[in-house]
Amino acid sequence: MRAREALAAVHRRPVNLRRPEITGAEAVLRGARAGALIDGADVTLGETMEESSVLARHIDVYSLLAPEVVQDTARVFLRSPLQVLARMDVLAGGTGRPDRAAGELSVLAATVTSGADPDLLPGVIHGQLLSVSPFGQRTGVIARAASRLAAVAGGFDPRGLAVPEPWLNRHRAEYLAAGEAFGTGSHGVERFLVLHMRSYIAGAEEAQGIAAAL
Repeated sequence: MRAREALAAVHRRPVNLRRPEITGAEAVLRGARAGALIDGADVTLGETMEESSVLARHIDVYSLLAPEVVQDTARVFLRSPLQVLARMDVLAGGTGRPDRAAGELSVLAATVTSGADPDLLPGVIHGQLLSVSPFGQRTGVIARAASRLAAVAGGFDPRGLAVPEPWLNRHRAEYLAAGEAFGTGSHGVERFLVLHMRSYIAGAEEAQGIAAAL
């Protein structure tokens, strides 16, 4: 699989073998900033979180992916995914309870705890959340953060170095349409999973750029 090979190459970079927390921290920040743009923040990637409430909320949610806490968060996610999603919703400005589709969230939680394919699980979580939108306007950032967390937890991207969000932002219309189509049947699922893998291939390239700059 091209995405896994690209991610493995990033993890073998000398700087990522010695100090993965440095590149991991930059990957989290870049992901939060690009995700804010996807959700309509009127900011540039160089602005600080104080300059955009949308960006601030994204950075708050993505703080659960910070190198110093991501492994602990991932372990909780594999045991109690709904607990982590609730925490993300609070950080995104919600109450910690879904606005709708509570039943679909329970099905998603069962998929996580049942030991699903670790390469596909991040995309399944991402697409399912986008398609049912349980947290309203907060769903996008939660879906992207939960997807990245699943990639860490299952070993697809064990240190969270990839940055798929810039690619998703550049292909925003295609991405959002594929998310809506996820729940329409097997074709919709396949469409989103292919797009998700493409974003991770590009995300590995972004991570290579981070490593090269250090």
